[in-house]
Amino acid sequence: MKKTLLTIFAVFSATLSFGQSAEELNKKSKEFLDRQDFKNAIPLIKQAAEKGNPEAQYNYGICFQQGVEVTKNDSLANVWFLRSATQGWKDAQFKMAYSYATGRGVTQDDKQAFLWSVKCAEQQDVECMFNVVNCFMEGRGTQKDMDSMLVWATRIALLETPENLNISGQITSARANLATMYRDGQNVQKDLIKSYMWFLIYNESKRDFSVFVQQKNIEAIQTLEKQLSQTDRDKAKIDAEKLLGKKLSNLHNLYQEDL
Repeated sequence: MKKTLLTIFAVFSATLSFGQSAEELNKKSKEFLDRQDFKNAIPLIKQAAEKGNPEAQYNYGICFQQGVEVTKNDSLANVWFLRSATQGWKDAQFKMAYSYATGRGVTQDDKQAFLWSVKCAEQQDVECMFNVVNCFMEGRGTQKDMDSMLVWATRIALLETPENLNISGQITSARANLATMYRDGQNVQKDLIKSYMWFLIYNESKRDFSVFVQQKNIEAIQTLEKQLSQTDRDKAKIDAEKLLGKKLSNLHNLYQEDL
C-alpha cells in the first residue's frame, strides 16, 4: 500500500508540473538553483525550455555546456542557446557570438559571430559592444569601418557607470581610449579639443583605474592643457556636459587621484 501511494503521489506531482506554464516552471527551477539543488532544478529547466521560456533555454544550454546533470555537449548547448538568442535573450546571444567566433560546437564563422555580437551589443552588453568595436576596427566578420567603430566606442563611453566594477571599468577604459585616440590621431582624425573632452569624461569615473594609471592620465591632461587655449578647454567642458546630458561632477579632482 505504501508503495502504491508513493507511486500515485509521484504521478500526481508530475501532472502538476506539466500543467504549469513555462514561466512558472522556470521560476520554480530558479528556487532550486538558488539552493544548488541541480537534481530537482534541471528537470524543471528542461520542461520550461521545451515550452519556450528563453531564460530556461539559456540555462538548459549552460547545463549541456558544463555537463550539469546531463552529458556535456557543446553542439546541444548551442541548440538551446540559439532558441533563447532568437527570442532576444542577451546572454544567449553572447554565447552564440562566442561559439561562432571560436568554433565551439559549431563551424567557426566570423560573420555569424559578428551578427550575434551586434544583437547582443544593441542590448547594451558592454563586452559585446567591445567585440563590435574590434570587428569594425579589424574587418572581422564585416567590412572594416572606422566610422562605425567610432560610433560603437562612443556608445560604450557614454553608458552610465554601474556598481559592477568590471563593467564600470570597461566603460571608463572606452573613455580613456577615445581621449588617447583623438590626442594621437589613432584611427581617427587628430583633435586635441575632443581628446581633452574625453579626458574630462574619463575623469568622472577614473576611480575604476589604479592610482598609477590615474597619475599617468593626470600628466597627459596637464600636457594637453598646455597645447589648448582657455577657450578650447571651455568648449571641451561644454561639449562633455552636452554629450553626458549632465554637469561634470568631478572637475575638482582633475589633477588628483580618486580612491
